Amino acid sequence: TSGSAAASHVGASGSEVSVLEASERVGGVLRVSDVVGLPVDEGAESLLNRRPEAVELAREVGLGDDIVYPAGVTAGVWSRGRIRPLPPDTVMGVPSRPEGLAGLLDDAEVARIRNDRTMPGLPLTHDVAIGHLVAERMGPAVAERLVEPLLGGVYAGHADELSLRATVPG
Repeated sequence: TSGSAAASHVGASGSEVSVLEASERVGGVLRVSDVVGLPVDEGAESLLNRRPEAVELAREVGLGDDIVYPAGVTAGVWSRGRIRPLPPDTVMGVPSRPEGLAGLLDDAEVARIRNDRTMPGLPLTHDVAIGHLVAERMGPAVAERLVEPLLGGVYAGHADELSLRATVPG
């Protein structure tokens, strides 16, 4: 985590580094909890394999053998009392199309997403909070049930406070 990253940076200059943990267990705010019988990572972004610098850092600090790649389990979102599959074709929870959202959203909420396709594009001249933008265009249900859990897990923040440019610049 951040302590390992700082130690790696300072240690690269040849300095001896000791990392101390304030809590009773190693990992800071990162941990694994049981959710409906399944282990779920909690805390800031665990590690995105598509970010090679993160994987490289884990290896540099001696954690390469501890990297676990999710296999056999697709991404899911806890909604309406159970884990539901993450809809296909989403970017950080923002659906590119309304198909595949049954169960997560009701018919009216899905219709709101269809409306987004008829709205004019946004010439964004300034940065905005991604949660507010998605709620305005696709409805609060998409922001609350899809964007918030994904961005909150990756960036350890709330979608209404996270920058569109910082989180989904593309």
